[in-house]
Amino acid sequence: MSTPSDTGNTNLDFLSELELLLQSRKQEMPEGSYTTSLYQKGIDKIAQKVGEEAVELVIASKNSDEEETIYEAADLVYHLLVLLTEKEIPFDRVLSELKRRSR
Repeated sequence: MSTPSDTGNTNLDFLSELELLLQSRKQEMPEGSYTTSLYQKGIDKIAQKVGEEAVELVIASKNSDEEETIYEAADLVYHLLVLLTEKEIPFDRVLSELKRRSR
């Protein structure tokens, strides 16, 4: 298993870049963007998608296909970031909470 120091901050950097992209999508609302369509539908639809993706991850995790579990986990993280962006909560605050709990 790799640790953050093994991969540098590459994955966390990508997460930050994705968060910035989602914030940009929310401000600019480019036509034809799936993310834009979520923001246009509002918090209820975004929260529903987070719930759907969570259930899909649970189901995938019960199967033996590791790739399906990874795919569904990525969907959940993406939709969670959309939700946090909609609520104007930086993902860093979630990470800080996790860090606080680990003490």
